[in-house]
Formats: sequence, C-alpha cells, structure tokens
Amino acid sequence: MTRWLARPGVVAVLAFVGGAAVAAIVVLLIVVFVRDGNGDDEADRQAVTTPTARATAAASPTVAAGTPTGATPTPGGPRDADAALEAFVRDELDSEHIGDCAQYSDPAATPEGICSIELYRSEELVTFTLGPPFSEGIGEAVLTPREDGTWAVDFLRAPAVGEGELSVGAQAVVFGAGDCLNFRDEPSTSAEALSCQLDGTRGEVLDGPVEADGITWWELEGLGWASAEFLAPAP
Repeated sequence: MTRWLARPGVVAVLAFVGGAAVAAIVVLLIVVFVRDGNGDDEADRQAVTTPTARATAAASPTVAAGTPTGATPTPGGPRDADAALEAFVRDELDSEHIGDCAQYSDPAATPEGICSIELYRSEELVTFTLGPPFSEGIGEAVLTPREDGTWAVDFLRAPAVGEGELSVGAQAVVFGAGDCLNFRDEPSTSAEALSCQLDGTRGEVLDGPVEADGITWWELEGLGWASAEFLAPAP
C-alpha cells in the first residue's frame, strides 16, 4: 500500500480528488449562506418599509360623524404637510404662501400673498390660520394624512364679523380650537369628556347658553356641551 501511494500519478489523482471535494463543500456553504442572508435582508427591508398602524396619541381627537367639512380636500398632492399647504394656497386660493405671519413687522416691506399661523401639529393633524399679513385671517386650513401618505386640506372660512350669534336650532361649527374641542356631557369643566372634535365639525345647537366655570357653553346635537369660544355660526 505504501509503495502504491508513493507512485507520483496516484498522489496527483488523490490530490485532485481531495481538492475538488473541498472546493465543492466550500461552494455549497457559500450558496447556502448567500441564500439565507438574502432572505434575512429582504425580511428586514420589508419590516422597515411596510406601513404599520399609527398609535393614537393621548391628545389625538376622537372624531364623530360629520367631521370636518369645508372645501373639497385637495386630491393627490404632496406627502409633506407644509408642501400641501403651499399647493392649496396656490391652487385653491390663487395666491402665494409667503410663510409664517410672525416674520413680518413692516407692512411696506411685506410681499403680497397669504401667510399662516400654525395652531397645532402632530403626525395625524396640522392646522393653520390663513390670511394676508396684518389681517384677522380669512380662515383655517385643517390638514390630515390620507392612507396613501399624501395630505388632504380642508379650508374653513372664518365667520364674517356680525354674521350672527349662536342660538338654539341654528347650525354651529367648531372653529379655532387648533387640535380639537372637548364636548362634555354637562356644561362643566369637571364633566365627562364625550369626544374631542376637529375644527370643522358641525352640529345643531340644542341648548344654551349656560354660564359655568367662567365659560359660556352650548350643547350640540349628538356631541354634547362645548365652549362658545371655539364655536361659530356655520356658514
């Protein structure tokens, strides 16, 4: 056997066979590793890019039917709230959004256009008061995200001065609350909050006014009692 192994041809054959076997094992291990590794990477990318349900924050509004109503939401549009606001001012109000109203102090040096005052911002809701600089404002923009990641814009016209007061039987709208307005089961700040409604929510006035806890209260059908400070006659 030793003499047989000592032959040069036999040694060469054995070395070739052994090398081929080792190479095959290495290739097999590489194939298995790459296949498993690619699967893990794909799973990680899927986990990152797959949309997840948004958790409702404590301050997020609990919205009832009929909220909010105003101008028709802008179709499609940007995936950034500020860009959506600029597009709305340009396309729907036929003007230019010139930024935050607070940056302007000199009427003579202020450009023409519509400026904004941010009232509230979260991942689920952004609200602005809109109007020419140094004005009372022409209304409020309520921006909410759609399922496709774009932002819808509802525009609520500001009630005209002297447009009328709230009264039983009239329609009222939530306006100027910014995030949402608490509706309670009794006209009191200690009463249970039934819901928190977005600006633009409408309802018929059932009762009021009632003075309590330094607040004037009105009751809206299906919603409850809320502060008159953030209720206006519906246009």
